[in-house]
Amino acid sequence: MSKSPKSATRARRTARALTAAMLPLVAAPFAVASSAFAAESLPDTPYSLAATVAPAPMTVAECQADASCEVDQAVNASSVENHAGLYKAIARAAAKTSPAVLDAGGDVVTPAKTATVLIPEGNYWLSRPLLLPPNVNLRGSGINKTTLTLDPAYWINFGFVIRYQDNQNWAGSSNLVSDLTVNGNCRIGAGQADPNVPVSRPGEVCDFRDKDRWSGALAKDNTGGGISVADNWTVRQVRFTNLEYFKLWINNAGNVHVIDNRWDNWGGAESGEEDNIGGGGGLENDTAVIENNQWDRSIRGNSFDFTNAVDTVIRNNVVHSDNAALLAPRKVGDYGSMYLEDVPGAQVTGNLLVGGHIILQSNVKYTHAGENKDIGQPRNTLVANNEIRNSYWAGITSSYEDYTDGDKSWGTIDADPTHNSLTSTTDHLLRPGGNNVIRDNLIVNPALSGVLLIGNTSVAKDAPDTVTGNRIVNAGFGGSLSYSTGAGAFDTSGVGVSLGTGDKIYNNVIEDNQARPTTLYGVHVGARGGLTAPVGTVLSDPADPTGQSGTNQLVGNIPTLVRTVTSQAVETPTNLVVNGNELTWKESTAMAVAPVAGYRIFRNGVQVADMPLGSVAIPGNLLTVNEASLESGIAADYTAGYKTSVSAYTGSGVRGGYSLALTSANTGQISAATTRMVPVTPGQMYTSVSSYRALNNTGHRARAGIVWFTAGGTMIARMATSNYGSVDNGNGWTTSSYSEAAPANAAFAQVFVSVDLTVPGEVHLVDRIGLVAGTNTESFWDPNGTAGARYHMVAYNQLNGEYSATAVLNN
Repeated sequence: MSKSPKSATRARRTARALTAAMLPLVAAPFAVASSAFAAESLPDTPYSLAATVAPAPMTVAECQADASCEVDQAVNASSVENHAGLYKAIARAAAKTSPAVLDAGGDVVTPAKTATVLIPEGNYWLSRPLLLPPNVNLRGSGINKTTLTLDPAYWINFGFVIRYQDNQNWAGSSNLVSDLTVNGNCRIGAGQADPNVPVSRPGEVCDFRDKDRWSGALAKDNTGGGISVADNWTVRQVRFTNLEYFKLWINNAGNVHVIDNRWDNWGGAESGEEDNIGGGGGLENDTAVIENNQWDRSIRGNSFDFTNAVDTVIRNNVVHSDNAALLAPRKVGDYGSMYLEDVPGAQVTGNLLVGGHIILQSNVKYTHAGENKDIGQPRNTLVANNEIRNSYWAGITSSYEDYTDGDKSWGTIDADPTHNSLTSTTDHLLRPGGNNVIRDNLIVNPALSGVLLIGNTSVAKDAPDTVTGNRIVNAGFGGSLSYSTGAGAFDTSGVGVSLGTGDKIYNNVIEDNQARPTTLYGVHVGARGGLTAPVGTVLSDPADPTGQSGTNQLVGNIPTLVRTVTSQAVETPTNLVVNGNELTWKESTAMAVAPVAGYRIFRNGVQVADMPLGSVAIPGNLLTVNEASLESGIAADYTAGYKTSVSAYTGSGVRGGYSLALTSANTGQISAATTRMVPVTPGQMYTSVSSYRALNNTGHRARAGIVWFTAGGTMIARMATSNYGSVDNGNGWTTSSYSEAAPANAAFAQVFVSVDLTVPGEVHLVDRIGLVAGTNTESFWDPNGTAGARYHMVAYNQLNGEYSATAVLNN
């Protein structure tokens, strides 16, 4: 993420020249793709220093023939002499320039006159940074021919190797830096253009920051950046390598063009963790264009990160950052990603990211002071026609977050970006987000979901986003099938949304072609435990009022198109265990608003079982068949408790036609226990389980329990679950379970069933009764065997069918 560099304040611009290098921008709102499923694969351009769109470097002969061009002397052995020579050449060139002429409104009437310094081939070590005044171009003889290298003996002089000159008039100016390499000497003597020499000591600090490796004082991490630009700069065909600080810094600078540059750590180099392109500065940083650049797999840090900017364009770039061998030593989960933090009006199009991802978010993650006191959200941004492969997070995320002031309130809504709250000590402003379009992107093998719309407060977003025409392949690849975003949890899906009103998610293809699929849902509406909730999400083409066209589509073994999360999600099954062909698990805990109706089981993405009310048999049940199900029609296996009568009830059962009826004779708890005492082992965990149904009443808390006895038949304790959520009802069966280790002096146990707070005449049915050693009371027998299978399982709600979070077992 971006942070402020060590640099002096420069004069703010009052006008801007429209240079030939700048390309036209498209204003928001953006057109939505007219055809469904338009996402296509982009060419996987191998990293190369060869130019793709930049012109050939200037030659010495061309410079000598141009009166406005200065040729620097040949390379010197002394970094002091190299700097002195280049400084003099820059001064001579500056004398040949003239500023732009502006009218009273600040518009350019006569363009500025520029001059150029050409640096011949060679490796120029520098003792000080090169400071460029307005309208002076600095050009090398080729990206792999001219190198400017920081001399680590003079590290204290360097914020950046090349930067703008302070306190200058940049109105209408034009500067070009091109056709050279900037080497920060992070690994001293490294950084040659040799891809066969790997990163040296990845993750370790730069050599000139380590007293044990280099003499002198300890340098800070804001030393040795690459290039820091001013208004109207173009940076073209520059290689950034071996740099400690930000490689390219664009801060409070408008109309900047970054084209056809390269970032790597070839030749045994390494870099600091700061961004490859970083910066911000609010409204001053506008209309930057970042295009046709390339990042190698050896880079470190985000490929791009702006905080506080407007109308940024990032297009047709190629980022390779999928070198997993560099993650652990650098202590990061990923690198190479693109972050736009409070950057409204951006366009991110036609980029290929391999290993990285794209995140639109607010500036809330920074210290809440200065330009980050007020919070701006992603807004009016287009993310289209990108290809994102093997990302370590979701492929594309749009996140909406704010912070609370001292009175625990969110910021005051104010969409005007020219307003601020810097004079207030009690409040901040919040610029809401939305109206972003994420379309026609190809997202392959993201570790989490393909696209996420998330946030921590609904006030941070006041307009719907559109997610359409995207193709998402193998979501969850190599990652977790269930994960938290910090603002709620999702199961792996093509698209997930946890806030916003009327977001349009349609015409997307969610595909999983793996033998063991990892995509569980097409669209995940709402997040478990979410801080916000989406409202009125549109899942078909909004132009079709019937809702029949433009729906999202599933390809491959993805079991469910849409999962909608409410507060009534049931608890997740746990403790999945495979033994031979049998899969067993622990009961999901019943809740009053979410009684468990049953379980669904998927094998390699295909549903293989729907088990309403649970499995037919309780695995390892220590009770007899009649004790478990009363299918003999006899209740003699049960002894009634106080105020209770027991009988076999005909006509309703979890499995079969019989159940145990408990009839209340008075007000209070009714209960029964198995007449037979079951032998147990001290210290062994045991679980009792029983399912309940209210017959002639609205239901009460129903509880499973265990009664422990000594070898002599003396009762030790009668224990039952304290779960207040297991309330029976007349619409279905509610299951309760209770687990406890047998006491040290226990020899026998009885299963205990009970219902609380009854009134005389109430009847409650009990069935599927069991006692097992361990905790697992549900099972599924796979006739095809379990070897090599990935199972995922959900419990579902008796009231509305909503799924629990997903339990997963890889066998």
